[in-house]
Amino acid sequence: MADDLSFTVEIPCDDEGYVLLQCPQCSELFKLRPSDYESDDVAEICCPACGIASDNYITDDVLELAVVIAKNQAFSMLHKEMKELERKTKGKPVSFKVGKSPKPDDEPVLRPSIDALAITTCKHCGRQSKVSRLLSMSMFVCPLCGVSNFND
Repeated sequence: MADDLSFTVEIPCDDEGYVLLQCPQCSELFKLRPSDYESDDVAEICCPACGIASDNYITDDVLELAVVIAKNQAFSMLHKEMKELERKTKGKPVSFKVGKSPKPDDEPVLRPSIDALAITTCKHCGRQSKVSRLLSMSMFVCPLCGVSNFND
């Protein structure tokens, strides 16, 4: 049996090209453009609400999809290995019969939801992000440079 399991989860962008992210510390939702998120100029991503930098900002929906995909692939691989073992033990004193392949779980559809976010421009780095309207009207931390921005 193969020792590795790999797959890709594509996260959809909204109409303006932003991807939905979620802070693992405070659960705040915000959006960034993938080109900014993956840029070499950005040292770390900060949450616009709490300002804490984290290693990943995967949303609960993306995590749920990844778990379903991994489970489906693992069950498929196990069933394939059991069929191979069934073939090898056929006609031997000890053998077994493998049943039907398990029905894969339905994969949830990712949508670039949460449209109630406002586009904000950082006064320090000039890059744009989408944050909650409340943060955009008061104070937010730029997710890309980490500088606090106050509404004047």
